Amino acid sequence: MLLAVNISNSNILIGAYENGARQFCSSMHTNPAKSADEYAAQLGSVLALYGVRPADLSGVILSCVVPSMLSCIRGALGRLYAGRIYLVGPGLKTGLSIRTDDPSQVGSELVCCAVAALSMAALPCVIISMDTAISITALDKTGALRGGAILPGVRIGIEALCARTAQLPQIDLCAPADGVLGANTVASMQSGAVFGTACMLDGMIDRFAQALDAAPACIATGELAPVILPHCVHSIEYREHLVLDGLQLLYQKNGKAR
Repeated sequence: MLLAVNISNSNILIGAYENGARQFCSSMHTNPAKSADEYAAQLGSVLALYGVRPADLSGVILSCVVPSMLSCIRGALGRLYAGRIYLVGPGLKTGLSIRTDDPSQVGSELVCCAVAALSMAALPCVIISMDTAISITALDKTGALRGGAILPGVRIGIEALCARTAQLPQIDLCAPADGVLGANTVASMQSGAVFGTACMLDGMIDRFAQALDAAPACIATGELAPVILPHCVHSIEYREHLVLDGLQLLYQKNGKAR
């Protein structure tokens, strides 16, 4: 069984795959204060929850966009699995053509998403990852990663708004029942967060289409994507496990070939 792990700024995603089929997915909060032993215990508990023993693991692949967490999680995984832990980065075969100024600066999570998108979507394609930040990445007609845009995430925007204003409260991130015309402070903030983000995505997709000289297929992933996507004008397919599916494909390109 393959264990795929993605470390982002907010969450650590864990997925198990058997013969290419996803068996389960789970997540935990990213916490730099925890030790490798604590994470090993937590990862072991997740495996046990789904009836998997460390001895059942035949491969591990890891993606990380938080450099300070990398050695800790690798150490934790090493306590559960004695074999090679594949890391998304230089030296790993991706099959992805990255045509940016410095391909090494493209985050491993974006690489995973792009690899997965290439396996399932028409080209050109726009990939939207909604995590702590919102990353929008473009694959052109040839499947090459051409670049993209990075914006503050929805929660970051709300937190900054509340921190820098005297009377605005924390809110639940959902669309207000009365629509875009918020009739009170909370509804007005929800309108801005949800409908404003949806309009931003629609506008960026239009601009990406101009840059790519074609209307792109659109795929989104991330915890908040289901909240925002229903209010977009463009058709955007939601793929909850896009990053983990990309990790599984990358392992197939590398681990099974050796």
